[in-house]
Amino acid sequence: MNPVVKFYLYRVALIAVIAVPLMFFINALLALAVGLLGSMLLGFFLLRGQREAMIDHIDAGVKRRREEKQRLRAELAGDDA
Repeated sequence: MNPVVKFYLYRVALIAVIAVPLMFFINALLALAVGLLGSMLLGFFLLRGQREAMIDHIDAGVKRRREEKQRLRAELAGDDA
């Protein structure tokens, strides 16, 4: 699975794990706000590996596109690679 999708699914699951139990005790909107804040704090530590995998995946895509762009520019300029 794509690391970006996996990271955001874990983030949403973390929000749900925090917010859903709170909804039994406080207002749903407030519970979601607390879940979002708690997710940001806990996610910084719990999702470190997923965040690094996502960053590596994005960096690889940027590098691949940059190399493809340079190759296409070289072909348009008439350079043989």
